[in-house]
Amino acid sequence: MDLTNLDGLPSDLRAVAVVQQAIAGQVIFQQGEAAASFFIVRNGRVKLERYTDEGRMVTLQVARPGEGVGVVALMSDTYSSAAIAEVSSQLIRYPKTALINALPIYPALAETLLIMLLQIIHSLEIRLELRDIRASQQRVLRYLRYQTQDREQSIITFDRPLKEIATDLGFTPETLSRALTRLEQAGLISRQDRQITLHPSSTA
Repeated sequence: MDLTNLDGLPSDLRAVAVVQQAIAGQVIFQQGEAAASFFIVRNGRVKLERYTDEGRMVTLQVARPGEGVGVVALMSDTYSSAAIAEVSSQLIRYPKTALINALPIYPALAETLLIMLLQIIHSLEIRLELRDIRASQQRVLRYLRYQTQDREQSIITFDRPLKEIATDLGFTPETLSRALTRLEQAGLISRQDRQITLHPSSTA
């Protein structure tokens, strides 16, 4: 079920869906806030971040068009992370109760939400794996490989500032920049603006 296509939804779901605009930097919901809604990104980009008990901020997900924000909240009373629009974005908000009540009626909805949840779990597994790689150069190279995993071409065009990507990887921007420079000097990648090409030896 395509939750971004309001015209294609059953009438009861379409009736409760609300299109919501968010400017860059706007908080969609806060960590610990009562989980009342589930969101789908229609366009733009939304980051989910969580503060640990030690006060460290961890990025859990970067949701792009067609991806869900707050899926886990369907099974919780509160949001386990904060959601912030990284750029001007449009979202569709669905009341949590309405979605839960619709699950037994529409198997396609349950399948859609399950796929979204599995994608989030997979993304978190990748982030954990990357954090376990201590050498910055190898961590960045593995990250780049993951970015091209489902593509035929070995070209990545970043749609986010490098400082945001550095934070996701647990680096300072300077550390990320040095790692990219070393990879380029080693002939493993080439760079032009925000576009990076992985050379065959780095994708093996």
